[in-house]
Amino acid sequence: MPLIRITSTAMTSEQRRAMVKRMTEVTMEVLGTPEESHVVMIDELSHDALGIGKKTIAGMIEDQKQQAAE
Repeated sequence: MPLIRITSTAMTSEQRRAMVKRMTEVTMEVLGTPEESHVVMIDELSHDALGIGKKTIAGMIEDQKQQAAE
């Protein structure tokens, strides 16, 4: 049973459905396993839960908005 785990920032319901569909299709193609044997888990993280260096992604986005406004 393939278990596919994806960690991403927030997605829409439509994006989640598309991700599950495509990941299952690719894994079926590569492994030759039946569709019903696949499990896809999507872990969504907010921009406040991700950081690069000393800043969160939310902080980086806010900095970019402020720079663009100047």
